[in-house]
Amino acid sequence: MEANIKQVKVKSNKEDNIEEKNFKVEETIAEQFLQLQNELNNSLRDLDLKTGPVEYIYNPLLYAFDPYEKYIRKYCTSTKELLFIGMNPGPFGMCQTGIPFGDPVCVRNFLQIEGIVNKPEIECPKREIRGFNSSRREQSGKRLWEFFENLCGTSEKFFEKALVLNFCPIAFMNSNGRNVTPAEIKDKEVRKSLEAACNNWYLEVIRLLNPKFIVAVGRYIEKKTKRLFKSNKINDIQILYMRHPSPRAKRNKNWHKKAQKFIDDNNLIGFFQD
Repeated sequence: MEANIKQVKVKSNKEDNIEEKNFKVEETIAEQFLQLQNELNNSLRDLDLKTGPVEYIYNPLLYAFDPYEKYIRKYCTSTKELLFIGMNPGPFGMCQTGIPFGDPVCVRNFLQIEGIVNKPEIECPKREIRGFNSSRREQSGKRLWEFFENLCGTSEKFFEKALVLNFCPIAFMNSNGRNVTPAEIKDKEVRKSLEAACNNWYLEVIRLLNPKFIVAVGRYIEKKTKRLFKSNKINDIQILYMRHPSPRAKRNKNWHKKAQKFIDDNNLIGFFQD
């Protein structure tokens, strides 16, 4: 018997390199999501991303795929009303655990996930990968997950209607191990190729998970999402800006209070509490 097909259509756009995707109906959402993630990994493998000032390239969704797969299979089992989207992995969070904003302590205790973490192909001596044995706290992830633990009580309640992802799965570092953001990649063509691959994945994930709100964690993602929605004529999903939890960001003291104000101002509390 011929398999039923669920078609996830995305508007063709030359600049953003968007294509259409087909999925079998009987595949679970988690399996469909992981298929998209693997396709993004394959697309990124084909790109030469090592360009000034980038010296080291870490893709935790290759060497730390085991905990990430557990995260998706545990928490991405249905469509989501809210998607929290960050930029890319941090050296002490997702680079160590494979989980977005993945402070090792929060991932182990609140998300209740552990897994096998290997090493990137070329490791920066100043940014060693120790996985769940890392003793360094990831402050952005610590702030984010502790806030939602206090708000929701359990991870199951948070993920009932929400999911946290990163736009780009790759971390970039210079020769000294300093973080290089995607926006700081100097070669325009390399940057555009990277963002095109991530844009394609991002739109397909949105089609799959069918959110009502995109919560852009930081201005970079807010800008990218608005541009992407405009070029693809998406106007039925609301984009909300949430201040990034990084303690290094300007005027970011009392982030928990600002995060609570964001939840209150946008009437989101009902998604996290009964």
